[in-house]
Amino acid sequence: MQDTKKRRTTGQITLFDVAKYAGVGTMTVSRALRTPECVSEKLRKKIQLAIDALGYKPNIAASLLASASTNRFIAIVTTKICDHSAKLFLDTLQASLTQENYILLVIESYHYNQCEQQLLDALFSHNLAAIILFYIENDNLIEQIISHKTIPIMNIGKHTNSLNNLDIAMNDSQAMYLLTEHVIKKGYEQIGLLCANQEYQFFQQRLHGWHKAMLTHHLPNHRIINAAKPANFTTGSEMLADMILNWPELEVIMCTTDELACGVLYECQRRHIKVPYQLAVCGFGDNEFSQVSFPPLTTISLPSKQLGKQTAQMLLSQLTDNTLYSEPDLNTIIPIIKSRASLI
Repeated sequence: MQDTKKRRTTGQITLFDVAKYAGVGTMTVSRALRTPECVSEKLRKKIQLAIDALGYKPNIAASLLASASTNRFIAIVTTKICDHSAKLFLDTLQASLTQENYILLVIESYHYNQCEQQLLDALFSHNLAAIILFYIENDNLIEQIISHKTIPIMNIGKHTNSLNNLDIAMNDSQAMYLLTEHVIKKGYEQIGLLCANQEYQFFQQRLHGWHKAMLTHHLPNHRIINAAKPANFTTGSEMLADMILNWPELEVIMCTTDELACGVLYECQRRHIKVPYQLAVCGFGDNEFSQVSFPPLTTISLPSKQLGKQTAQMLLSQLTDNTLYSEPDLNTIIPIIKSRASLI
């Protein structure tokens, strides 16, 4: 039986052990694992027998570090990692980039607000092909990342003048304006807005869109509750009582998230309030559960998938300098109203 060398920290079989067992060099084993087409079939079988006999498990972290030199990593820095629209965006973006053999590294920036230097060190210690800033509110962080610009840096969300053609200013204000106007055109006049604790930028944009629509149509815009609580189902359920108590004349409650709106729906069922006949409800974001709530929730769908595809297209045009990736038409990225049974 051949001796094997264990890793001191984990006790796992190493690449050296496989090479020794197979009677080849470690580089040959590495090549057989990474690019098997470059190794003869006879040698591959010999190495595979050693792997099977020893139970070798590749070190994924080491493989990532080793392959970083090929410059195929794209980092995306975001505060919206748990947001439904962000998930759709990331899924679509990753699918598009994977086709070109790029790997997406997602960095959640919320916990780096007080230690920006750690985030910067993490970004610039890797051999990245590009960086995407997705809905970052911190102006100082944006400028610090851009000031280190030696690779393509793309900003989506808050507008900055530093990136020119790689800056996409997305505004939830337009989406909330369109949804509020849709409600008004349905004939509703006594409209309230329920907000809760969410990122300041998105809260301001959605509030602005609602105010603009109400003022444009000469309707009162004072019926607002902004709860200092998470924008979730529980808060929506709890805040319904306050909305009704303050404004019993309400015909419809609009919410800045689908979670809040579904919380309102649940509480309406508990109180035997008939939706939409006694009180209509609208959400924001078109989460999956909004389609199966009772009744199905009227909301607005953000163009996250289109944005993901076009972001990949713009970035690949910078990385490859290939005319195959033409400049996308950003005017096609528009929100879509999902009118359902919670509004008549």
